[in-house]
Amino acid sequence: MPDSPPSQTLQLKVQLRDVHPAVWRRVRVVDRLSIADLHRVIQLLMGWKDDRLHRFRIHGRSYGIPAIGGLHFGEDAEAVPLARFRFRPTERFLYEYDFRAGWRIDIRVEKVLAAVPRPPHPVCLAGRETSPPDACGGPQDFADQRRAATGWAMAEDLDTVAAILRRVADGDRSALDDPDECHAFERAVARLEARRPFLPGAFERAAVNAALRQAFTAERGSG
Repeated sequence: MPDSPPSQTLQLKVQLRDVHPAVWRRVRVVDRLSIADLHRVIQLLMGWKDDRLHRFRIHGRSYGIPAIGGLHFGEDAEAVPLARFRFRPTERFLYEYDFRAGWRIDIRVEKVLAAVPRPPHPVCLAGRETSPPDACGGPQDFADQRRAATGWAMAEDLDTVAAILRRVADGDRSALDDPDECHAFERAVARLEARRPFLPGAFERAAVNAALRQAFTAERGSG
């Protein structure tokens, strides 16, 4: 049998469609990883929980991990390495997640590198914006919730919380002893906390890389 070609490194840009400002990640993966591995990488890049259906569309075919009541695929995603597709720079393919919500991610091959990096587990090189929370709806729902999160209602809740905290800081604890004021304070805090996932924020690359390192080194070490 001829020797298999040496592994290569793919630099991919992963970008959500129809989301503004743009949410994207740049990641480096070794092409011996499987389609199933790439699915796990994307879930970690986006901070999603992997509890919705998904599929890849690559060179006109669908790939993915089957689920009860979901799609069936012609091949086991664990057995399809990325190397099979012989990707070239500028090629694109599609990842879909949560078909009801309609999340679509464009994946573009930016570079194909001959060297395999050390460590060989996936590494996120860059990114922008926090991801939409899992199960928040699709792009339009996310946009609506983002607008609502920074509207006048948020300012009113901040005023409520700040006013009571100022009184407590000044030594007046009567607001916390009054059931109505205490209830208003707690409800305002709860609403502010619920808005937090929809607020614009910086992408936390270090946390994502820690998750990728843990997932892939643990997975390989247990095999």
